[in-house]
Amino acid sequence: MSNHAVMKAKRKTAKAGAPETVELFLNRDRCKGCRYCVEICARKTLAIGDEMNAKGHLLPKVVDGGECAACGLCSMICPDFAIWLSSEDEEA
Repeated sequence: MSNHAVMKAKRKTAKAGAPETVELFLNRDRCKGCRYCVEICARKTLAIGDEMNAKGHLLPKVVDGGECAACGLCSMICPDFAIWLSSEDEEA
């Protein structure tokens, strides 16, 4: 199993030319299950899932039907730099 997971969420407000989905990347090895990303998400796009990493920490996941605002708060608050957004939309 790869140590990186790609999670996709529907973009809440699509800008002209921007992709309709947001890709959130998670480094499974770095995540310690602190849940900061889940708590700070204003759209409640993230939740703690059932999957565990090698250290036994439950990992975040995108909820079914989750809509991401692509604000980046989840990546800013992560103390271990385990989650980040795709930079594709910055080029568009």
